[in-house]
Amino acid sequence: MKEVQNQTNPITSAGRAGLREGEISELTIIAPLKEGGADRLREKLKKSASRQAETMARIATVHDMRFVIFDNDTRLLFATAYDGDWDSYIDDFGTEIPDLLNNMFNELVDFPGIESAEAKDYIAKYQVTASGWYSAYPDATVRDIWRGQRIVKSWNDLLDASQS
Repeated sequence: MKEVQNQTNPITSAGRAGLREGEISELTIIAPLKEGGADRLREKLKKSASRQAETMARIATVHDMRFVIFDNDTRLLFATAYDGDWDSYIDDFGTEIPDLLNNMFNELVDFPGIESAEAKDYIAKYQVTASGWYSAYPDATVRDIWRGQRIVKSWNDLLDASQS
């Protein structure tokens, strides 16, 4: 059996915080919510839940993401794992789903909007590097995983057809 070593490294690209393991990076943001923002954000998250897979497929680099409202509804923890580097990931949100991101993050105090030149600095200001993080498939991008799923489905379809 192959020995697995922890190869999680801090991201040094553009001086951004975060950890990286193989092709996968993590981003964790802890930011203050506007007054009443927690309830509005919960409602927005409920409304968008049915469209999340379709929306994230447009970016095609998002492994997962979580929104956690805490500290008596005063702060948001946003955590995600994604393929590639920090700047490209943030750029993807700004070009592929700016309306969705602005709709969610507009509940944060002083969020300038993803199209703003200050957006990356805002995100970096509230970003914290995870103290620990594990990626089961550090060298498999989202697109690699999708390709593998298509291959397995095709193989299973072929096996099923041969048994008919």
